[in-house]
Amino acid sequence: MKKFYSLLVALLFATSINAQVQTEVISAGVFKITYGASNDYSFYDPGFEVPTFYIHTWIPAAENTTGNGFDDSWGNSTVTMNWDAVANAYVGTINLNTKVFTNSNNTVPQGTTVNKVGMVFKDLQNGANRQSADTFANGPTTLTALAVSNSDLKAKSSVVAGKLYTSFKGNVNLEVCEMSGKLVKSFTASGNAIDLNLTKTGTYLVKITNGTSKEVVKFVK
Repeated sequence: MKKFYSLLVALLFATSINAQVQTEVISAGVFKITYGASNDYSFYDPGFEVPTFYIHTWIPAAENTTGNGFDDSWGNSTVTMNWDAVANAYVGTINLNTKVFTNSNNTVPQGTTVNKVGMVFKDLQNGANRQSADTFANGPTTLTALAVSNSDLKAKSSVVAGKLYTSFKGNVNLEVCEMSGKLVKSFTASGNAIDLNLTKTGTYLVKITNGTSKEVVKFVK
């Protein structure tokens, strides 16, 4: 009877946590996290009238179809939960299509199915004075395949001899990734014939962002 009671308490506690932390997949690869809608902050106490706190995130290797782990550095958590007066709760999003995991230094490859994302709520980006227990945002969700530019489609950009040629004007944000999804480098540049400065041969994707316009170019070094 004692063991049964302990199990019952554990199940009720898990149910209580799930009621406090609400997660949903709102589009391919994008999780919406809502916390505190029930006015119950026993899972994590953000403090009095604190407008923002952070989520430390990771994806276990067993919970995605690449078989690789993805994780943030404890000292650099980039996902935030922000107070939403309309929802009367803290709300945040984890967008796996664009997120760079700051410890493993990689992104989730397009087409990957993710079953769950691990989360710890905490008060600081670069560590924690207070933190929650582990919880999860539950899928599954499959990241959509990015549109890769093709010369037959009159692409705006191309990579020739390691240099990016683009018709985008002004500063562009660039993320160069291996085909596995591992981020090689990210930087901001402008002009034409932008040298990507890659020394290792292989097949890459360069993600180009210019304001609200985005393009992905596949190339071989």
